[in-house]
Amino acid sequence: MTQKKAPRTWLMVEFDIDTEHEDMASWLMIHKLGANGCELLSPSAGRSTVQASFELDRLDETQMTSVNAALDEYGLGKSVGSLRTRKIEEEDWLAEWKRGFQPLPTGERLLVCPPWLQQELTDEQRARLIILIEPGLAFGTGFHATTQFCLKSLERLKQQRRILDVGTGSGILAIGAALLLADATIVAVEIDPEACRVAAENLRINNVDHRVQLIEGEIETIKDQKFEVILSNLTCEDNVALLPEYLKLLEPSGQIVMSGILEEKSAKMRDAIQQNGLTIVQDETNSGWVGLVVANMPQIQSLNLH
Repeated sequence: MTQKKAPRTWLMVEFDIDTEHEDMASWLMIHKLGANGCELLSPSAGRSTVQASFELDRLDETQMTSVNAALDEYGLGKSVGSLRTRKIEEEDWLAEWKRGFQPLPTGERLLVCPPWLQQELTDEQRARLIILIEPGLAFGTGFHATTQFCLKSLERLKQQRRILDVGTGSGILAIGAALLLADATIVAVEIDPEACRVAAENLRINNVDHRVQLIEGEIETIKDQKFEVILSNLTCEDNVALLPEYLKLLEPSGQIVMSGILEEKSAKMRDAIQQNGLTIVQDETNSGWVGLVVANMPQIQSLNLH
């Protein structure tokens, strides 16, 4: 008799947060700590409860100091006192997540949609370019302000391009680029093996795996290539550190689309941009997050961004 496989178990981390910090808390759980997803519950009187789920091999109850440290580093230290954890089996976890997601229009042309809702889309929704992303796989689901900025910036690119997506995560930006720019050559790099697996699957279900070269590794693996657009939805610190490397990869008239920059850290990013001789041609702030498009030469603003 075949022994029944034990159900997979996840760790659910919960804490309370001021509603003005919801986006930051969600981003921190997913992009900094590796949560498989993050949900906001019961907003009232200016407070919400954050629920973040983790695979036990990524975070367990003995490693909560990393959560404490991350909250404190990003100015959310007062939420540490409300931290609590519980374990949840996979079937219950998946059911909870699927209830929380709906198709999300992005910009003028895109729609981010969970695969299980694809058949329920309206004619108006189907008229958009549809990016299918499994939210439970995390690494970038399209619902965060930082990803939204990058996708909207891609819509403004009108010419054929060589595009590099650094830290591709779920592959959502590479997928968006492939759908929006039919003749573009796209390279996506990612250092996390699990994220690469997720990205490969998302590229496949969106039928763009033949359009995107997915590389597991650092950007040094593509040091001999040149790109007209670099997508960098990372932290402020990562963007600052990588900026000199980006300049080596960027065509003379190229642009860098940067997001994941906390508003209170944006001065550091702007200083680095100036020190590297770049010009900011697009500057947006949304929900405490800053998105920037920078270029080698000011005059390309009128050529490539509309």
